[in-house]
Amino acid sequence: MKKKIYIIGSGFSALAASCYLSKEGFEVVVLEKNATLGGRARQYKKDGFTFDIGPTWYWMPDVFERFFADFGKKPSDFYLLEKLKPAYQVYFGIKDSITIDGNLDKIYDTFEKEEKGSAAHLRSFMASAKLNYDIAIKDLVYKPGISPLELVTPKTVTKLNQFVSTI
Repeated sequence: MKKKIYIIGSGFSALAASCYLSKEGFEVVVLEKNATLGGRARQYKKDGFTFDIGPTWYWMPDVFERFFADFGKKPSDFYLLEKLKPAYQVYFGIKDSITIDGNLDKIYDTFEKEEKGSAAHLRSFMASAKLNYDIAIKDLVYKPGISPLELVTPKTVTKLNQFVSTI
């Protein structure tokens, strides 16, 4: 007889856990308070428009690709992503907005046009963000979650100052 496991909520973590548990032979029941799945990453539909709410869920494509590969699939087996062009537009007022391209070099150009020297700051930020992302993926995301101490690595220790504020 299969052991039945109940999972409360249907966010990405809960859905991933339910998939892995099911793959291991457990009978999984997901309990969700909302009418649709996804937790904070679900959709809201109104007046013919569809809005993704919650976090921008595809900032970590390698995580999704690895998850689907664990089940012999690819993300493209289930959905098609289309890169927006432009990526988005920021409105400051009725006739005051800025269009952000989907190409990073063009984003740098846009920043530089708005404020001299800002492209260099953005490049520096992006390099730092990539380093942090790489550390997060390699040293945090795929740890088993048995102990908080498993998150302490030489690379994560060097980042502690980002989490501790000085008074």
